[in-house]
Amino acid sequence: MQLSIAFVFSSLLILAAASPVERLDAIRIPLTKRAGFSTGQGTVDPHALRAHVAQRLANYQRGFAAYEQNTGNSHPLASSTLAKRFAMPGNENLAPVDNSMWCGTIRVGNPTQSFQVDFDTGSSDLFLPGHNCTTNCDKHAKYNPATSSSARDLHTPFSLSYGDGTSASGEQYTDTVIIAGYQTNDAVFGVSSEYSSGLDASQFGADGVLGLAFGNISHFGPDTFMSKLFQQAKLRDHVFAFSLTEHDSSLTIGHMNKWSYDGPITYVPVTNEGYWQVMMDGVSVNGTTITQNVPAVVDTGTTLVLGRKSDVAAFYAAVPGAQEATSEIGDGYYTIPCANPPAANFTFSGRAFTMSGESLRGAPLASDVGRCAGNVVGSDSQSFWILGDRFLSNVYSVFDMSAARVGFANLPPRKDNSGSDDWDN
Repeated sequence: MQLSIAFVFSSLLILAAASPVERLDAIRIPLTKRAGFSTGQGTVDPHALRAHVAQRLANYQRGFAAYEQNTGNSHPLASSTLAKRFAMPGNENLAPVDNSMWCGTIRVGNPTQSFQVDFDTGSSDLFLPGHNCTTNCDKHAKYNPATSSSARDLHTPFSLSYGDGTSASGEQYTDTVIIAGYQTNDAVFGVSSEYSSGLDASQFGADGVLGLAFGNISHFGPDTFMSKLFQQAKLRDHVFAFSLTEHDSSLTIGHMNKWSYDGPITYVPVTNEGYWQVMMDGVSVNGTTITQNVPAVVDTGTTLVLGRKSDVAAFYAAVPGAQEATSEIGDGYYTIPCANPPAANFTFSGRAFTMSGESLRGAPLASDVGRCAGNVVGSDSQSFWILGDRFLSNVYSVFDMSAARVGFANLPPRKDNSGSDDWDN
C-alpha cells in the first residue's frame, strides 16, 4: 500500500449507534484518501498496480471461503480458476500497496483509544493491531484491551490470510466502538498480534480495516459491526452512502446528504447478500457495447475497475490508440493515449452512469509519457466485474442493507455549500 500524497476531504457525518456520548467535536470527521499508482517521478508504478489487483482478488478468494463456511454453499461468483490462481506454487507474492483507501477515525474502548480505519465495502470484518503486536505494527496505533473497562476477550483466535501473502492474526474481542460521537456496544473485532509485511505502516496507511459488506462473508460471524450498529441505533433506514469526489468527499450513515447528489437515485437489487453484488446491464465505450447482463460487485476497497479479460480486451479495442501493456505492466493491463481519453458508460436498471475519461486515465509510462495506464484491467480469474473507486468517484453510491440494494445518482454541479448539511429522510 504505496505511500502517496494524502488528500483531506470534508464531512464524514455519521448519524448512528445506540448511546450518544459527547458531541462537541464529533459531527464531522475528516475522510482521508491516499491515491495513485505512480512513482516519485509521476510515472506509473507497475508493481503497485499488480500488487493492488492481486490483493483485491485474494480478498475475494477469502470472502468466498468465508461465505461457504457460513452458509454451507459455494458463493455463486466463486470459480476454481480464482482459487487455483492464488494457491499455485511459485505464483508471485505481491504485497498490497496503499494506493487508495478511504480512511476515518474510530474510537474504541473505555477510556477511548483512537484509530484510523479503511472503510471497505468489499469486506465485512473490523480488525486492529493489538498492543502485543511487534511484527510489522510499529508506527500503527495499537489497541490495548487491558486499559479498557468494557473490553472482553472472546478467547477465539482469528487469522485473516490473503492469497498474496498478506495476513493478520490474533484474538477476537468485543468492546465499545465510537464513530462520530455515538457508540456501538459489544462490537466484535480482531485484535492482531501479528501483521504481515504488507500491513506495515510504510505500505498500509491506516491502522486497520472496517468492512461494510454483509455478514455472510465475515470471519467473525453474521453479527457484523455494521449490523450491530444499525440494530442498536434503531435507525429507520439501514443505509450508508459514499461521495468519493476530490472536493466534497463523505461517508454518511442512516441518511443521504442531498447536497451530495443531483436528481433521482437509481436502485438495483443485491443478488446475493455477501458482497454488494448486483447485475449490471452493460458496459460501453465510444458507442460500442462491450458486455451485457453481467454480475458486478461495488467495492470501495478496490481502486481500479476489474473485468473479465475478454470483456476488457473488447473495451480497449473500442478505444483508439489503446495497446496491450503486458511487457510494461502485466497481463490484462492496457495503455491509452494520455491526451483526450474517452468516457465509458456503466448501466444499471436501464440508466447509464458515466466514468469520465480522466478516471480511465492512469499515470504515464516511464518509457513513453504519451501513453498512460488504463484504469480498467482484465483478469482471467473472474467471471464478474469489480467496480472500484475509479468508477465510484463519478457517482453518489448508496448501500441499503435493509432493502438489500445499491443505488447510484449523479453528482451535483460543483459549488460551495458553505459546509451545510441537509438530510433526506
